[in-house]
Amino acid sequence: MNEFRCDALLILTYGGPESPEEVPLYLDRLFAGRDASPRAVAVGKERYALIGGKSPIMDEARALAAAFSEEFAPLPVFLGTLYADPSAEDALCEIDRAGCRRVLVLIASPFGADGVRNRYTERLRRAAFRAPRTEFVLAPPFSAHPKWIRAQADLVLSLLAGGELDRIRWEGPDETGKDVLLFTAHSLPVSASAGYAGEFEAACGAVVRALSPRRLLWHAVYQSRSGPAAMWLGPDAEEFVRRIPALHPGVTDCLVVPVGFFFENLETAADLDIDLAAAVQKENLKYRRAPAVSRAPEIIEMVRGFLADPLPVIG
Repeated sequence: MNEFRCDALLILTYGGPESPEEVPLYLDRLFAGRDASPRAVAVGKERYALIGGKSPIMDEARALAAAFSEEFAPLPVFLGTLYADPSAEDALCEIDRAGCRRVLVLIASPFGADGVRNRYTERLRRAAFRAPRTEFVLAPPFSAHPKWIRAQADLVLSLLAGGELDRIRWEGPDETGKDVLLFTAHSLPVSASAGYAGEFEAACGAVVRALSPRRLLWHAVYQSRSGPAAMWLGPDAEEFVRRIPALHPGVTDCLVVPVGFFFENLETAADLDIDLAAAVQKENLKYRRAPAVSRAPEIIEMVRGFLADPLPVIG
């Protein structure tokens, strides 16, 4: 414990439904205060039905919390969500009951842009009365962190090697130009995206540089758009896939790396593995995807460093 400047860790994530019965409540919470039509709710239910009626995000988050608990013992690790259970408020109540006085908050997104990060920090500030004696310190955005970059680079290497990561690290991939890499992140409305595109594209470039001197065909694209193309960040992943045969004649495999997603969720399990996969196969290309990065061992070392660093208190 002496190595850490905090006496607990809170993982804060988006959350997701864990059964078909939870989908309506989750969507009610997600759309609170916004214009969610009955049709939009019905479409949401249909999307979750495609992946078994539940999101994988909560299983992923609990697995990460368990890994942190084992690695950082006896440091207590808590889990809170914005739109599911346990809620951020429930997590803070649990923290207060445990008597924790300085808690590191890990936001489950690599990016620091306001359009992403503010929803988490604002929720924490509103919930802070649940733990009035506790200071909450915020782990920094980590899309440029060397450990996160290494984790993403290893995911790319594993894709290129068909899972044989140890071999490819030493021998290198066959650079035949048969693979094109698509790095993806969730699209945002242009009006709410200040700084976001720059962070995403810089992260993709850093991952590619970590793979140097390998010659790679790659592009940064956006997925899961829910509004008019002219008003949302692009290029859209599915639309871009249709251009690959003309851009890169001879390419046979489309390798997808969800750089913008910390956990597996609806957007990876459905928007990528169902919708984007179908678009890729329609172009007579093979679809392969890297998992979300939370399961990578480098993430534990990155968070260990955050626990040891002096970080600003959430105001």
